[in-house]
Amino acid sequence: MRFRASISLLVACLVLLTPGCDVLRSQLQSPSARYEAEGDRLAASDRKAEALLAYRQSVEQDGLNVSALHKLARAYAGQGRKRLARRYLQKALTLQPGQAELASEIASLATPAMAAPPKLMWQTLVGEEVPTGIFMVDDIVYAALEGGQVQALRADNGGVIWQTRLATRLTSPPGASSGFLWVGGQDGVLRALSTSDGTLRWTFATRAPIYAALTVAAGLAYCASSDGTLYALSLAEGSLRWKMATGGPLHGQPTVADGVLYFGSNDARLYAVDAATGAAHWREGILTQGPVESQPTVAGGRVFFGSGDGRAYALAVASGGEYWQYSTSDGVYARPVVVSDTVYIASSGQTLVALDVLSGQARWELGTPGALYDPPVVVGDKLYFVAAGDPNLYAVDRSTGKLLWQMDTGDWLASGPVFVNGVLYLAGKDGTVLAYK
Repeated sequence: MRFRASISLLVACLVLLTPGCDVLRSQLQSPSARYEAEGDRLAASDRKAEALLAYRQSVEQDGLNVSALHKLARAYAGQGRKRLARRYLQKALTLQPGQAELASEIASLATPAMAAPPKLMWQTLVGEEVPTGIFMVDDIVYAALEGGQVQALRADNGGVIWQTRLATRLTSPPGASSGFLWVGGQDGVLRALSTSDGTLRWTFATRAPIYAALTVAAGLAYCASSDGTLYALSLAEGSLRWKMATGGPLHGQPTVADGVLYFGSNDARLYAVDAATGAAHWREGILTQGPVESQPTVAGGRVFFGSGDGRAYALAVASGGEYWQYSTSDGVYARPVVVSDTVYIASSGQTLVALDVLSGQARWELGTPGALYDPPVVVGDKLYFVAAGDPNLYAVDRSTGKLLWQMDTGDWLASGPVFVNGVLYLAGKDGTVLAYK
């Protein structure tokens, strides 16, 4: 019996070493090892993004697989996502203490000190999911994550005040006002939570996912749904006051100014309606050549917005008549930012441009390292912005467009910066909220 068992073991070993027996070897491996091997194969073929996904699957199958943890960390580091890389290296080092190579790599991924950028006050890990956005009001930072996690953090130190998990995939940035916090879900439901403890106050169901942040004015909450309808709801209990259907999904946040509600639709139109009743302010929406997902900005008797057709527009508030349009290299999905006589336009074509408010003529244009989907933030004489697939916060001279500095935050950023009371708040794609003084 012992002889037969030894022969069987020898045959199995020879099979595993014989070329052409990959299928049998794969069947004898654990799921984690198979994903890791697939990651190695993809990495050898220079398919780095796919290799990262395979290593992540390996770690999800077996969180004790130190080799896969190490390879996943290196893959994230190769994307510039240092904070996630450090996190997985720390897990590997915890499982195998004393590994000098792991400790050395962790040290090498420390964010370098920069002379000009602001100082990090605090950072808080909300959860290991992608944030849909952050919102700051009354010295509290609210963060929502795609997996349903919602947290309220103290603005001064990032301490957790409360947290809750909703039974849906969240799709919209959070917003808060008058004691309510709102988040939209993949299930098409708008949820209103209490800002004091996160308990559910009311819900309103639309017919498709909600991607846009809510806008609140004069006791009404305006919800843009991808079912193509704009809903005006009572702020207190979420009851429907009026609604307006368009010819396409709504993905951009509405704007209210002087009793008029402005919002865009994927039917390529910008609409202006009475905020209280929904009656048309203009006879019909202004037609562009692409989806209008940019939140409009109203200033100086004009409404500014962008379109997926690669243009920024300036229209007359009273009539909807066009003052000018400016062509960029790709779609404009971010809200225009107006300061004095200048409007700043962020384009998905990797450009940030400053235009004269009256003429639409360019004053300067800056190429960026990635697409811009969030508006820049104005702080004094500087503009701060973030780019897609990039871990850096950038600072630009507002009058010249000169890049002043960039700061590596440690991971790709999920949304644009929020500036309140001298502090910049950022959300990393790894689920970390950061505050810079």
